[in-house]
Amino acid sequence: MKITKLLKQYKDLCREIKELENYIKKLENRNVSDIVAGSNNEFPYQIVNFKIEGLVPTDKLCKVLVERKVKCEQLKIKIEEFISGIPDSITRQVFQYRYIDGLSWQAIAYRIGRHDESYPRKVVHDKYLEGLE
Repeated sequence: MKITKLLKQYKDLCREIKELENYIKKLENRNVSDIVAGSNNEFPYQIVNFKIEGLVPTDKLCKVLVERKVKCEQLKIKIEEFISGIPDSITRQVFQYRYIDGLSWQAIAYRIGRHDESYPRKVVHDKYLEGLE
């Protein structure tokens, strides 16, 4: 997978992990109950309501969702490792601000003490990625 495509997924991965955690938690606590009508065993056969309760079997679905969550977490860690592995401080900061913090190029420029948004994008970001190819 191309690194820029992977980097752009960071925010989506974070959101998906959080949603999966919530969904798994809901499935693990899934109790169902209902009221059914029946009658006495003997005469007079009066109608009686019975409450029934149980758990919905969700083991297989939970397993699939946990595996998906683990894959998302692995991709997230891969992105974090890539950014942490950048040797230059300013380049590392640009990648952190862009992909982890989700800042615009203009906001990144101000954070690193520049006013031209093309500096972090072209001079730092794009130049670093070109060096990888």
